[in-house]
Amino acid sequence: MLTLLVDSLITLSTVVCVGEKPHYLTPSQQLKGDELRHLSTSSVADALKYFSGVQIKDYGGLGGLKTVNVRSLGSQYVGVYLDGIRIMNAQNGQVDLGRYSLSNMESVSLYNANRNARLQSASEYASAATVYMQTRRPDRTTLQGEYGCGSFGLQKAKLYASLKDWLFVDAEYQHAKGNYKFRFRSASEDTTGVRHNSDISFYRLEAASFYRGLSTHVYYYNSERGLPGPVVRRLSDQWDSTDRQWDQNFFIQSSYKQQWQDFAMKANLKYAYDYLRYVQDPQTNAATMPCRNHYAQQDIYGSVAASWNNQWLSLNASTDLRWSDLRSNVYGYGYVYRLDSKSLLSAILSWHGLEANIALLYTHLADHTQGQAKPLDKLAPMYLASYRWRNWVARAYHKRIFRAPTLNDLYYTLVGSTSLKPEYTSQWDAGVDYRDRHLHLAVDAYYNRIDNKIVAIPMKSQFRWSMVNFGKVKSLGLSLSGGYETQWKEWSLSANANYTCQQDRDYSSPSEPEYKHYVPYSPLHSGSLIVDLGYRGYSLCTSVLYTGERFSLISNNTDDLLPDWYTVDVKLNKRFRLGSQTLQATIECNNLTNSRHEVVKRYPMPGRNFKVTLKYEL
Repeated sequence: MLTLLVDSLITLSTVVCVGEKPHYLTPSQQLKGDELRHLSTSSVADALKYFSGVQIKDYGGLGGLKTVNVRSLGSQYVGVYLDGIRIMNAQNGQVDLGRYSLSNMESVSLYNANRNARLQSASEYASAATVYMQTRRPDRTTLQGEYGCGSFGLQKAKLYASLKDWLFVDAEYQHAKGNYKFRFRSASEDTTGVRHNSDISFYRLEAASFYRGLSTHVYYYNSERGLPGPVVRRLSDQWDSTDRQWDQNFFIQSSYKQQWQDFAMKANLKYAYDYLRYVQDPQTNAATMPCRNHYAQQDIYGSVAASWNNQWLSLNASTDLRWSDLRSNVYGYGYVYRLDSKSLLSAILSWHGLEANIALLYTHLADHTQGQAKPLDKLAPMYLASYRWRNWVARAYHKRIFRAPTLNDLYYTLVGSTSLKPEYTSQWDAGVDYRDRHLHLAVDAYYNRIDNKIVAIPMKSQFRWSMVNFGKVKSLGLSLSGGYETQWKEWSLSANANYTCQQDRDYSSPSEPEYKHYVPYSPLHSGSLIVDLGYRGYSLCTSVLYTGERFSLISNNTDDLLPDWYTVDVKLNKRFRLGSQTLQATIECNNLTNSRHEVVKRYPMPGRNFKVTLKYEL
């Protein structure tokens, strides 16, 4: 018996694609996958410093505070997002990125202005730059154990377990003495010593679950660290800082996304609790005053976003509501809670290579406490456009946003001022982007202006400072970035390079001697290079970071000039197959050239240091 199989031809009148196509409306940079894992980094802050236009404020020590500054706009202008939900600190507006590990991250991305995806929350449009940390969804069921040790008394242990596509649990403990040698040099002094009170101990516990369109993430971080303070004099150890700080950070967040033929919806919900205890004891340091401060913050956040899409047009609407409170035992601080609501309307047009996005953000912010500041009601527009032709994209955007004063700016005892107005930032950017299978090149020219900048200045005396709207800053810059990837037989090569030339000047007051002076900690030149070479389970990653000369104070005196510096980090990985199990060995050398430098003046960074890690996977 002979059976004939005949193909049938079926004609579909309409085909709808529910996936999201890429958008190139704003400059973006990304590290992901093996490239991110092979880099000699341990925290999100370490990865971000290789992006163009980024300065990491690092206060030295292995447990020092690390905040990100993009194009010299300030860390308060950078929105940090984990799985699409913002991490907030209403007290000072800063996020310590040194607390977030890269071990379970799929990617770390930086967008100037904001990402231009559908279903964005209103908060994502409220920042001058956005950092996205994307958690890696487990692609297999596994159990991993990891142990590492290194210079300055570093000891770390980690346990990771996952169920494919469903769940992961990640636990980590780390301790480091941080007693590294340093040399501090300036025009008037030359000091050598060993960093004291620079230890840190922390443990971190994370878990995430995934089911269809629902994802939930739980995070807990607990640390104790010493605060070594600036290097001022080394007459005896009694002048060393003995300040201590304890942190507890917890959050639980969920996100649900549902997509139909032409309509999509996304909802976010989050609760966060942050506790900080700071101790300054004159019994251990005669040069200090007694201080035992406690700060407790809570944050409840919810958002709903909806999007209607067809072949040419996408209409998006979203609304956010955030409740934040702060309790402190600082004299005269009081209790305060803040209600922050945002609403967004945006339209994205796609037509024959042309893309345009118009967005309007409305913000209402009100504090509730004694002597509270006036409520804020603000509208902020944004205009973006790009044109794509083959592998080339030309783009431009303009965005005007504001930064509301933080709770510290408004209410901190003797320093805060309830009469503060918001800062205003205007951004202009124009650039060209080229992408093909192996090569990526991008060039952007930009101009930023900050008005009503919030600064602390002495009012009635040198001993009585207050927050005021005084500053005006103008920035003009050029950024270049490029990447190349290729594979030949058993060899693989990945390279990324970035360069930024930026001039930031103060235009606050023509009558002041600092008029048109350079803004502190803003180098004219900076750049980075990452080269990752792979062969038969080996990977060798070399990264170079360069920062040019910059001033530490607005006075721009010779003593305030910090010299340029560069560091070279090398990381070698080898993956061994043991039947169905694997063993990965890693050797790292950070600051290979033993550079003696400071990111923040009088906070010396560690010299050459090493780390060895073994990871076993079942």
